[in-house]
Amino acid sequence: MTAPECSDGGDELFRDARALQIWGFPLVFAQRLRLRFTSPLEPDVDRPLTSAGAALNTMGYQRRLSDPTLTAGVAPNVDTLYSLAFVDLDAGSFTLRMPDLGDRYYCIQIGEADSTTIAVQGQRTHGSCLPTLHIVRSGSEVVMADDELLVACRTRHVMVAVRILVRPDDAEDLRRVIALQDSIVLDGPPAPGPAGDAATRALVLRERDDELRDPEGFLDSLDHAVAGVATADVPPVVRESMARLRGALHTGEQSTRARSQFAAGLSDGLDAIADRVGSLGRTTNGWSVNELGTDFGDDHLLRAAVALSQIYVNPADEALYPVCEVDEDGHQLSGEHSYDITFAADRMPPARFFWSLTVYHKRGLLCQNAIDRYAITDRTPGLTMADDGSLVVRLATTAPAEGAGNWLPTPSGDFRLMLRLYGPSDRAWSPPVVRRTPARSSRTVGDR
Repeated sequence: MTAPECSDGGDELFRDARALQIWGFPLVFAQRLRLRFTSPLEPDVDRPLTSAGAALNTMGYQRRLSDPTLTAGVAPNVDTLYSLAFVDLDAGSFTLRMPDLGDRYYCIQIGEADSTTIAVQGQRTHGSCLPTLHIVRSGSEVVMADDELLVACRTRHVMVAVRILVRPDDAEDLRRVIALQDSIVLDGPPAPGPAGDAATRALVLRERDDELRDPEGFLDSLDHAVAGVATADVPPVVRESMARLRGALHTGEQSTRARSQFAAGLSDGLDAIADRVGSLGRTTNGWSVNELGTDFGDDHLLRAAVALSQIYVNPADEALYPVCEVDEDGHQLSGEHSYDITFAADRMPPARFFWSLTVYHKRGLLCQNAIDRYAITDRTPGLTMADDGSLVVRLATTAPAEGAGNWLPTPSGDFRLMLRLYGPSDRAWSPPVVRRTPARSSRTVGDR
């Protein structure tokens, strides 16, 4: 990690807070994700079937594909079942053993506490059977065989995410994948008991908006996040900015103005992050295509925008995630209108393993709808192809009178689309435009 840009003059507190928000957002969000999934105050709490949450240092298993009941994280896929563990490498090293998955797509992603993906192994890299994988903190010693894999991580806490492809609407295939999940073995230090200290309790119970916009809440959450990062990976200017901002909150009569500048800087940083979501990389036909994947380099704003819209994406060699928020005329996508997306027969999404098109509301979560459909994929049953071989996806809040089999329901308000191309085979491919369609008749589908 390198330093964000901070200013010495003018509205220094505002600029420091803005820069620190952009630099720190991925760490704070990744920390919040870990807390949501591990529930340190109640690590053994019952979780919905759509959640892969579990106690720290423990593998949890998602037993049902994602739906609107999953509210942790952002932009969950509805293509794979997740097996997920957040582990504490200061407690010791971990070993992951996978079953033979045949020709089924799977991958194992190791994500660090700053939202960086340090490694992805799986069908793309090793075929059906992954060698034993050792996960350690950098500088640790480990005894391993020559044919085993080692991932050395810079941060104390890391995410181990296993994705296994499932055929939608196929109960038997779901059972097969669950059986594969049950054969995954993660060995390492045991899970800690419930956290009882006041600092952890305050962190866990803090409202998300407070750690984003409230000066004290933001600084406290960021303090906790950077505590698990190697000292060398936190630039001195970051620590200096944190100290300067904290000191400004306790300057007597000037503290009120300082707080206002601080809060305004945090808010402006959030706005900058949200704005960048629309330009994650190459922009084409209204879609933003991050072709760098997780290679953020010194682009802190890109890292933050990716964390906001699709935290813990895979590297570009594994998957691409084009995002669209506007139609062909540049207007925000909204449930007030209907749209078509036409994939020409010779311009289908180029993916070696699978592709999907998913709808999310503006906060990045799935939306309840009458037919429980959240994506159109290369595995969706009942799709109708046009006479010329093209696929027309209908986007609307209600089912169209024609082409209902290709209907992808949208929420009533603003929304965004995300394509997933796993095993992208043509980096130059561009998604088609989202075309607003005239008002047309629809048929009623029972609301639930």
